[in-house]
Amino acid sequence: MVTTTPTRGKQLFNPDRSITKQIKAQQIQPNSTKNLPAFYRNVEEALDKRRATQSLFSIVHSNWQTKDAVDFCSNDYLSWNTTGLIRKAFLEELSRYPDFSVAAGGSRVMEGNYPYIEETELEIAKDHNAEQGLIVNSAFDANVMVWSALPRPGDVIVYDSLVHASTHDGMDRSLAIQRTEFQHNNIAAFRNILTSILDTQPLIKQGRRSILVAVESVYSMEGDVCPLLELVEIADEISEGLGNIRFVVDETHSAGLIGPNGTGLVCELGLEADVAVRLHTYSKAMGSCGGIILSNDIVKSALINFARPTVYSAAPPFPFVAAIRAGHRLLGTPEAVKASTA
Repeated sequence: MVTTTPTRGKQLFNPDRSITKQIKAQQIQPNSTKNLPAFYRNVEEALDKRRATQSLFSIVHSNWQTKDAVDFCSNDYLSWNTTGLIRKAFLEELSRYPDFSVAAGGSRVMEGNYPYIEETELEIAKDHNAEQGLIVNSAFDANVMVWSALPRPGDVIVYDSLVHASTHDGMDRSLAIQRTEFQHNNIAAFRNILTSILDTQPLIKQGRRSILVAVESVYSMEGDVCPLLELVEIADEISEGLGNIRFVVDETHSAGLIGPNGTGLVCELGLEADVAVRLHTYSKAMGSCGGIILSNDIVKSALINFARPTVYSAAPPFPFVAAIRAGHRLLGTPEAVKASTA
């Protein structure tokens, strides 16, 4: 058994116990639900199919998290959470507004809108050279909202084969007439697919419908960077100046890490005018929560009207937005640099 020095009352690192629990979770449960109603039996049967392939997820207490452990699993890329930097900034932000409301009180289109969230959206948008921003509960929600709400009938979606599951969930609900994937980061494959679409979709060739391209600036599983500049150049060439091949870039894994003051790959390459929509998160490098969709007034209005979470769920509350603003304002500060190198 391997142990490390316990920190802040946490238990010793015990990989044997953690692994044993995960292995036990993979064992098929043949008789556990035989006396239960069909609903539970059928659900358990579905879980057993995962157990049979050793692919069942389970929630395990992370008792290995100590200051002496090297963490390859956390999203806390810059250590703002583990060092307490984001907590300090968050509490300072809250202290400036002692009478803040804990809840938003409704959706953004009803009673849930308030000046602080609008000010934060505009501040973040300005710092990313965008016209508008829309704060959302998570980057997962952002992808679902964008891809379910923005493609119009007759549009085509082209996506990198390694885009996130949330992008697929959104595309499943879209109005696009066609979805086509291209081999991961393969520039030649991207060109061939665009050419094929223009050859078979006359409305797109005429510039009356659009191709929406889904890519990630940094891919979460592979860790490689999108050849975004090359893809944009190919799209400009093939569209012959019509401008109807538009990019949606998921910056989840580049936010805080790439670009001027962590503003992402799009800003690093100076492609703000070439990208229709950008998605940023605050739950990874910035150790906070939530996300923001960056675009223009037209796209924001479309999301407010056509994205169901905006209409039918409560707006992000003040403490949530304060955590986002605190994280955003830390970018590029000496304190943030020190924490990320600690």
